[in-house]
Amino acid sequence: ISFVEYCNKHIRGDEKGEAQIYLDHFFTALGYTDGLKGAGADCEYRVKDARKKSTSFADLVWKPRVLIEMKKRGEDLSIHYQQAFSYWQQLVPNRPRFVMLCNFDEFWIYDFDTDIYEPLQKVPLEKLNENKDAFAFLFPVEKKPIFNYNREDVTAKIALQISALYNSLAKNPARNPVVPIEDAMRYCLQCILCLFAEDIELLPDNIFTRLIEECVESGKQHDRKVPESFDLIGGLFEKMNQPGTVQAGKYKGVEYFNGGLFEKIVPIELEKREIDLLEVACHKNWRHMNPAIFGSIFEGTMEGDQRHELGAHYTHETDIKKIVDPVIVQPWKEKIDEVMDGFTARTKEETLEKLFALHKELINYKVLDPACGSGNFLFIAYKELKLLEKEIFKYILTLSTATGSTEKFVQHKLKNGLVSTKQFYGIDLNPFAVEIARVTLMIAKELSIKDAVANEETLPLDNLDNNIICADALFTEWPVVDAIIGNPPFQSKNKMQQEFGVEYMNKLRKAYPEVPGRADFCVYWFYKAHKQMKPDSYAGLVGTNTIRQNYSREGSLDYIVSNGGEIINAYTSFKWSGEAAVFVSIACWKKGKYEGEKSLYIDDKDAETKRAVLTLINSSLSLNADVSGAEVLDCNKKPKKVFQGQTHGHEGFLLSKKDGIKTLKQHPEYKEVLKPFLTGDELIANINSQAERFVIDFIQHDILHASKFKELYKIIEKKVLPDKEAKAKKQEEENAEAIKKNPKAKVNKHHINFFNSWWKLSYGREDM
Repeated sequence: ISFVEYCNKHIRGDEKGEAQIYLDHFFTALGYTDGLKGAGADCEYRVKDARKKSTSFADLVWKPRVLIEMKKRGEDLSIHYQQAFSYWQQLVPNRPRFVMLCNFDEFWIYDFDTDIYEPLQKVPLEKLNENKDAFAFLFPVEKKPIFNYNREDVTAKIALQISALYNSLAKNPARNPVVPIEDAMRYCLQCILCLFAEDIELLPDNIFTRLIEECVESGKQHDRKVPESFDLIGGLFEKMNQPGTVQAGKYKGVEYFNGGLFEKIVPIELEKREIDLLEVACHKNWRHMNPAIFGSIFEGTMEGDQRHELGAHYTHETDIKKIVDPVIVQPWKEKIDEVMDGFTARTKEETLEKLFALHKELINYKVLDPACGSGNFLFIAYKELKLLEKEIFKYILTLSTATGSTEKFVQHKLKNGLVSTKQFYGIDLNPFAVEIARVTLMIAKELSIKDAVANEETLPLDNLDNNIICADALFTEWPVVDAIIGNPPFQSKNKMQQEFGVEYMNKLRKAYPEVPGRADFCVYWFYKAHKQMKPDSYAGLVGTNTIRQNYSREGSLDYIVSNGGEIINAYTSFKWSGEAAVFVSIACWKKGKYEGEKSLYIDDKDAETKRAVLTLINSSLSLNADVSGAEVLDCNKKPKKVFQGQTHGHEGFLLSKKDGIKTLKQHPEYKEVLKPFLTGDELIANINSQAERFVIDFIQHDILHASKFKELYKIIEKKVLPDKEAKAKKQEEENAEAIKKNPKAKVNKHHINFFNSWWKLSYGREDM
């Protein structure tokens, strides 16, 4: 209370002159008798800015608790979110958990590990005392903060309801009739859009909720199906696809939505339990919905095998920003800074014209995600472009007012328009993902309108059918764009043929002869992206961490740096967010000369991220010497001196340490073929380099000799033989089908050969 009184009496809200005084008194109010220094916080904390080749200064940094950025009184804090996020991202190691923006009258509290756009809470200065628990993470005795705004109920939890609705419609054999997958998908997305639209008042008078409640009441008169559900809900969908505004009746006030989503109205009669699922969803607040929810819905509706085959994985927004920031935000920040840094050397009118030209360039800027999934990368890119537009408009409005040319600003917007979802393109092989990505961008536009500084039409929705398409990105033409971003499938080279089949792999190798055949699947996206890029454009992709190594590196990062590309920002290796338990690498690059310093992020042995600012990032994404151009010495080729270790090829060959020792005690003669199986990790990390498993190794024996070791032979006969036989049979069928389609098709006998010597390890390395 005394802090608020002090501010009202003495603080004018000058960022340069009063920020430190304000923060010092704030920390005193939190309970630190010696103010911010007593807490261990630092003001004007140096942050190396690779973009500007200089050092920037964060207003306050207290690791690992908080980063605070101060702005002058009355300033729109949303414009400064990008700056705060940039500082936060570079504050490694021991990065602060929370970030606060403050304009003397209001605190915005962020946790970028959970949500990068919406503050957990906005606390006005006058209500500081009654919301003090929101600042509990700053107390002398740190406590868990309590926020009065929680978005959990409109993200993951509600996604389960919609996933359950989809599975009930399309995958429940007890349902009669079972709804076709495409129709069920479309119906669920139509419902989601209605839930969101009524909460932001694009639909009048909570109409969707009222219709669902009518269905609930009607359901009391039926045993299972509720026939009225189609009349009520389907009727709304029909009106949303009808040009104009409904003038009378039950659907009065409903406007034309378009957007492609309502072009087909599926005649579905819901069952009572399906209506119950929608009723639960109706009672949640969708106004602040995070479109990342669609990734959860997508996951919930995909079968496990399908997700594995597609390499499906969904990304936390903070990880997406690791690409969007260096590829899109930073280059545009440089352009804005260049215009405003030269302001004093020009007249206000000249600077205003440059800002108009910059905005025109922004609305012609195009972004592609060639593996778009449910559209989260495109959503983040769209949000960031709208924030950049907002920043440009802030400067334009200031100068327009100063020069008396506000009408010119109005005319500029009328003539040129605003940043649009039409600037974003996506490709995905899964039709469900494509539909979700379209809806994600539609909702992104509506969410941006409520924060806009310029009036923007809400309806009809943008039709994105030609922007986000269902196709195999590796065999379709990509649009010419200014930035390519995304997260290609995580399929390893060892499993590609098993997952995709011989015919597809032959087609892939024929289309991309320059990519090594033993490269991971994601490498083809790196290769095609760079080949597709126009000069001075940017790209950033997530890859398996093998893109730094051997064949995968040759087809991706080696190709990029050898063909006019410069890696500008990269993560060597880190644990990927989401269910996919993999470690990944990220590489962002420019096709052309990059003048700024580059940032390489490396996780040390304690999983603590550290940042190195470099003049060059090599294709190994390493601080060590660049060995990507190294050649094998002739003296090591013949005879070969270095080998990969034995590869068992099937878990059935392995025994636990306990079972292996027990077996050898019972049958000492088995030591000829039952051997400790030592990995590199165990060799280095285990005390005395002890193996944790044994392996049955018949590599030196024919099947007759192998069968004499009866106990061991029985194990592999039961566990290994059936699998190898089944895979060989499947491969023979695939080869026959491929030859049937193309007599000259190149077939693979990988599994057939393994079956012919099924009792042996896949690669016993006899030559070693």
